[in-house]
Amino acid sequence: MGRDWTKISLVGFDAIRGSGCTCEATSELMPSWARQAEQVRRVFVYALAPEESIPSVMTTDDHVARLLTERYDPEDQSPWNYNWYAVVEAPDGVLYQSGPCRDVDFGHQLRTRPSFLRSYPKSG
Repeated sequence: MGRDWTKISLVGFDAIRGSGCTCEATSELMPSWARQAEQVRRVFVYALAPEESIPSVMTTDDHVARLLTERYDPEDQSPWNYNWYAVVEAPDGVLYQSGPCRDVDFGHQLRTRPSFLRSYPKSG
């Protein structure tokens, strides 16, 4: 099953590219759709280390990052919602993101924010 790929711009991504580090994105590093989404509270960027890959992404382009979004919906019984997105780089240097994936390691919908997400530095 393929994924939908959307062209994105991650201004400031080069500063963490290839680092193998996770950072909380400042608004400048967030994709424009995340900045404009009222319920998105935070975006985390995991810059893959060289030769690292994301399993089951179904593309031959280079995997360069993974985004994790935190969305708050006060009308949900479990209001904290998390999705991840694969980020790949085409041969011409253009970045594309996958559609949302709900199989987040620590859960898709939670009653409270995971405390470990406070430990990541901001970047962007």
